[in-house]
Amino acid sequence: MFGMRAWPTPFLRPMWPFMVGAGMTFYLVNAAQNAMLQSDEFKNSPKNPHRISSTPAAH
Repeated sequence: MFGMRAWPTPFLRPMWPFMVGAGMTFYLVNAAQNAMLQSDEFKNSPKNPHRISSTPAAH
């Protein structure tokens, strides 16, 4: 009586292009971000989480 009813509505068939597009967008944005973090301009930036610090970390 309460809750979600089981309607015979297709979900994956009409939505698969959007799911594939979302996966591709996530992958490409991640690849672009990693490439930018490794570029010469941002390699030594203090905002870069992958920066190799020349000073040892304080204990």
